[in-house]
Amino acid sequence: MLKMRIGIVCHPSIGGSGLVATELGLGLAKLGHEVHFISSVRPFKLIEDSERLFFHSVEAINYPLFSDPLYTFALTAKIVEVVEQYQLDIVHAHYSIPHSLCAYLAGEITEHKFPTITTIHGTDVTIVGQDKPLYPLNRFSIHKSSKVTTVSKYQRNYIYSHFDKSKTIEVIHNFIDLDVFSPKLADIEMRRKMAKDDEKIVMHASNFRALKNSDTVIRSFYLLLKKVNARLVLLGSGPEVEPIKKLCDKLGILKQVTFMGDVTHVEHYLPNADCIIQPSYRESFSMVLLEAMACSVPTVSSNIDGIPEVVAQGETGFMFDPDDALGMSLAMEQILTEPLTQKRMGEAGRERAAKLFNPQDKILQYLACYRDAIKENTGISRDNIQTTPSPAAKMAATAKGTCQLADIESRDIHQTGIQQTSNEQIALNKETLSKEAFNE
Repeated sequence: MLKMRIGIVCHPSIGGSGLVATELGLGLAKLGHEVHFISSVRPFKLIEDSERLFFHSVEAINYPLFSDPLYTFALTAKIVEVVEQYQLDIVHAHYSIPHSLCAYLAGEITEHKFPTITTIHGTDVTIVGQDKPLYPLNRFSIHKSSKVTTVSKYQRNYIYSHFDKSKTIEVIHNFIDLDVFSPKLADIEMRRKMAKDDEKIVMHASNFRALKNSDTVIRSFYLLLKKVNARLVLLGSGPEVEPIKKLCDKLGILKQVTFMGDVTHVEHYLPNADCIIQPSYRESFSMVLLEAMACSVPTVSSNIDGIPEVVAQGETGFMFDPDDALGMSLAMEQILTEPLTQKRMGEAGRERAAKLFNPQDKILQYLACYRDAIKENTGISRDNIQTTPSPAAKMAATAKGTCQLADIESRDIHQTGIQQTSNEQIALNKETLSKEAFNE
């Protein structure tokens, strides 16, 4: 398989779109592709640069004339810089605003033309994208993307209904690494940091905003405690945390709730749960539910948006209307008091995660999407282009002591109907590239 130079523009978040983008980039690098992350902060799972992995920090532009940092301009400028320096084949923008728009602007500025892939993750069109001033920008960036993907069939239908019906949108579900998220990581010492040995653990992971519907989490757990000795473990932080504490105190269950705050490695916590509850009002996909399934943890959740594409009702978990606290409490009671049910659903969840949401299949889907975009953008099939690491990448790798700076090689383009480049032109290209690389 021939290799590409890929730019990934993403948020550096612990979960959601930032996590998916980072895992995709890491997977692409393992297959031998050169991947350049462009973000305001290094993604937390991208520990360090390597021969094929690079991070480029977007530094805010601050001028006294403007009250806010000009992040959109700074990001656009950084994309232009990275595209030109590393001769990227494609830029993949995760989240439409501002990433997709900035990638489009960068493409208009630079002479090194490239196709843009935009992946819609959810709130970029359902929340942020519906903001009246931003709506036309969002619609424009989606329409101008070379290719658009999204993470669920629900989300695709939503985009068609609210933005652009003429744009073909490919569904590529999120994926999960079953070696990272595994029931084998259950640990008694970690469990004891969260609950007593005789308590069943109900877990909820969230950014604790209104859409996550934390009230139903608390009310369901309150009803559950009448039947089961359990502890609610909350992972994450956000504006709803303090109101939740007040509600717990009002219901007299505060002592049965453990607030863990932000955690960077949720895979060490989830395997210790007996079930997880996620009654969100909106979810384009729900990575938390998939992570729980990979850890063989049964799920209790709402039945909205993209969740039914992740959870198999009655097989890997139970789904209800978002405010059905009673139904969710009864489902949790069944899971926690019937060991065979808990075991069966947990195993079914992991099996479903392996079958439908494995990294190998999804990364190959993205690669096929990249190739189609390159072919449509240049008229040249990616299968007819052989690449070596970009000159700047070779220099960066040498600076890190990971490889020796190789001779700069030009691309060999083999396509029927395209005139072969002369030897003199190749030599000239080499000389030009060498000068550009050392000038940078």
